[in-house]
Amino acid sequence: MLLGLFAAIAFAPAYWLVVPRRWRREGLAAASLAALTLYDARLLALLVGVTAGLFAVTRAIQASEECRGQGMCALALCLLAALFVFNKLGGAGASALPSQTGLVFLGVSYLVLKAAAVLVETARGTIREVRFLDMLGWLVFLPTYPSGPMEELDHFRRQSPTFDPGMALRGFERIVFGLVKALIAAHYLGEWANSVFSAPAQHAQGTLLLALYAFALRFYLDFSGYSDIAIGLAALYGYEIEENFDYPFFRRNLVQLWQRWHMTLTRFLRLYLFIPVSRRLMRRGWRDGLAIAAGQIVAMTFCGLWHGLSWNFVVWGLLQALGLIWVGLIARDIGRTLPPGAVRWWRRSRVAYGFSTAVTVTYFALSAVFVVTDVGSAARYLRLLVGA
Repeated sequence: MLLGLFAAIAFAPAYWLVVPRRWRREGLAAASLAALTLYDARLLALLVGVTAGLFAVTRAIQASEECRGQGMCALALCLLAALFVFNKLGGAGASALPSQTGLVFLGVSYLVLKAAAVLVETARGTIREVRFLDMLGWLVFLPTYPSGPMEELDHFRRQSPTFDPGMALRGFERIVFGLVKALIAAHYLGEWANSVFSAPAQHAQGTLLLALYAFALRFYLDFSGYSDIAIGLAALYGYEIEENFDYPFFRRNLVQLWQRWHMTLTRFLRLYLFIPVSRRLMRRGWRDGLAIAAGQIVAMTFCGLWHGLSWNFVVWGLLQALGLIWVGLIARDIGRTLPPGAVRWWRRSRVAYGFSTAVTVTYFALSAVFVVTDVGSAARYLRLLVGA
């Protein structure tokens, strides 16, 4: 992957000097598709086929009555889900997380979510008249294809690549910063944490806790580092890509943390799972609190399964949902019963902010053990952590 990154950086001057302005979008799509094909020749058929199918279905939905269009949307979503499951369970390739099984194709997890969002928005009538080449260029855009950010179609296709020296310089700096985060800081943190996790019984409880903090920080540096590289590389080619992380470990509760962690993914979870599920349940007569709690459970369980189709990711997703329910519902209701002065102190005090931030990060770090390994091993690690 590093060789591909350096090749993409080296290709940028030729792109600006040789490719005519009117062909830059198409040229970048062709170059991205060629690079992905060189990495894995099977991706050519997969990406062209998914794009052609998505293009055809969206056109058919737009030309159909609402009920029939929703049926076609549902069928296409089922096919995307089948592709996702096949990719997660059917391969022996490298995976992003240590407890994942192998993958068949690179980038399919993000491809499926982006295509699903377009299908839903088309069925809702908010996306119209998308050219095939615009859709292909958006789906295969090399900087964001492997690991995000999940750029929205409308935001991407409205941009016209124009060379800006300042933007290019900032992009190059962002790439260097991302490489340091992902390949140096995250790598060595992960190595140390793995050494603790591989033999937890040999370490003190404090070391076990520090290893979980290290794992959480490693995931942040890894994922945000790759987002930095993607945003920086896109800037070299004249595209402004959405931010994906905004200092999540400096937030005082889990809701705020998730609002700033992998933000393009959490936007998908909010728009296409949490809001629709909770609103539908409310319309069916569920109490607001129960509907919101159910929406959080559905969204975060899906988030866990999106990362890996195994029970440890289900548990991790449920733990995130429980934390979000605590902050958004239970703690909120408790706060309404407290004296106003105590609530004002909690909201304004730096001591309270620091304490709540530490609790939030600790909860997130403790739950990260279920990202690292299976449920049994994670439970044994936590028992050693509390001295049981």
